[in-house]
Amino acid sequence: MTELAKRISVAALGIPLLVVTTYLGGWYFFAVIAIISVVAQREFYQIQADKSIYPQSVSGIVIGLALLLAIQLDQWLLTVVILVLGMMIIMASEMFRRHKNVLTQIGVTLLGIFYIPFFLGCLLYLRELVDVLIPGIPDAGFRFVIMMFVAIWICDTFAYMFGRKIGKHKLYQKVSPHKTIEGGIAGIIGSLMVLGIIKLSSVLPLTWFQTVIFGLVIGIIGQLGDLVESSFKRDAGVKDTSALLPGHGGMLDRFDSIIFVSPILLILIRTFWQ
Repeated sequence: MTELAKRISVAALGIPLLVVTTYLGGWYFFAVIAIISVVAQREFYQIQADKSIYPQSVSGIVIGLALLLAIQLDQWLLTVVILVLGMMIIMASEMFRRHKNVLTQIGVTLLGIFYIPFFLGCLLYLRELVDVLIPGIPDAGFRFVIMMFVAIWICDTFAYMFGRKIGKHKLYQKVSPHKTIEGGIAGIIGSLMVLGIIKLSSVLPLTWFQTVIFGLVIGIIGQLGDLVESSFKRDAGVKDTSALLPGHGGMLDRFDSIIFVSPILLILIRTFWQ
């Protein structure tokens, strides 16, 4: 099976599942996000091993799941308590481990919690919050999250296609040698196109200002998230975080942009719709 065929096969299975669970929302969406978070967090911790860094993987994943659960239950005080107690437990537990690089291992463990489950928790909250903030539109939360997914996918596709065709100037060769400035600009244009279609078709009640801001944020922050994840992989000396998804790499490879974009969109949503 060719690389393209593998990518298409995974997408044919994964996209309908993601769309259906996003539409159903509630605990269905939570279950999918929790699975993505656990697998991505485990991949993040696993790639550190080649550098002789051994984060507290089990503790980090358990605390991350607890965070997601607290966010799903809309218990923000509990979320803060879990974060504080989790940090204390991780720092105290490191005293009883035999590995070196104590500060590095604590830092990597905590980063794994904030970077993956906490950021994905913003996506969980976003799915429900938009329904509340835009009550006049049926399934507004579903529409908004799917809009984000599609804009990120089109951004990635445009950046890849145009980067290969017309890309001449490297975007950031130290981190990702194949990405180009031309591809990055094409990705932003693709994201703006998706938001423009959403606006013109009245899928969501966006002003033109909101349309442009959302398009720019998804196009720029999404690619930044991809670069950040690439820097982690390059530092660890690996091409992909895992081989879980044939043709796509690992779960973290597939959802790195979504992880980065989610908290920014949550901030914007709360800014635009009080």
